[in-house]
Amino acid sequence: MRRHNRPPLAERLTTSLLEGIEYARGERELRTTLVPTARTYSAEEVVAIRDRKRLSQAEFARLLAVNVKTLQSWEQGVRKPSKPTMRLLQIFDEPEVFRTMFFEAADTPG
Repeated sequence: MRRHNRPPLAERLTTSLLEGIEYARGERELRTTLVPTARTYSAEEVVAIRDRKRLSQAEFARLLAVNVKTLQSWEQGVRKPSKPTMRLLQIFDEPEVFRTMFFEAADTPG
């Protein structure tokens, strides 16, 4: 049972290969989307985000899907959040700025 109405894998692979050949020959343009890198957050900034959102450590840890001890180690500067978590902090802390950065980057011709 198929969930989506899309062509079989073999057909999609064939189409992709032909498109790749067209691109290599200069017969096709590709759309490129550049996504800005996630900024890094210091221990003090992690605490500041949590404070601005008025969340307890337990609530903030649950929101980020991490253990409270992990959050505490970030806030104490013992450890740093992973890159995906830095991106999540960025989206959570500055949703408008992130949205603007992303859509400006997506509109840039590649």
